[in-house]
Amino acid sequence: MPSGSLMQRILWVLWPSFLVAAVAELIVFAVIDPVDLHVFGAPVSAERMPVYTIGFFFFWALGAAAAALAVFLQRSPVEVNRCPLAAENRPAGCPKRADEPGAAA
Repeated sequence: MPSGSLMQRILWVLWPSFLVAAVAELIVFAVIDPVDLHVFGAPVSAERMPVYTIGFFFFWALGAAAAALAVFLQRSPVEVNRCPLAAENRPAGCPKRADEPGAAA
């Protein structure tokens, strides 16, 4: 039995990563002034607000990637080993093939 719908899994990823992005934004920009930033040696010629926004979305994406990996790795063995093919289309030797005795579709 799957442990949670797709919408639940998306929320399990996006909500915690949003909170982590907010905290990371506060910590990083409490120490670093966006006006003093340099990217590959060149100074950033943007105002503070766009740098804060880009930084927030960067931290959110980073947190979402970590949370998505955690959600992916917590899948149950049933979900991992589930065959996506219908019983009549499964390859020979598959234990849940339609023509195998006692096999259920």
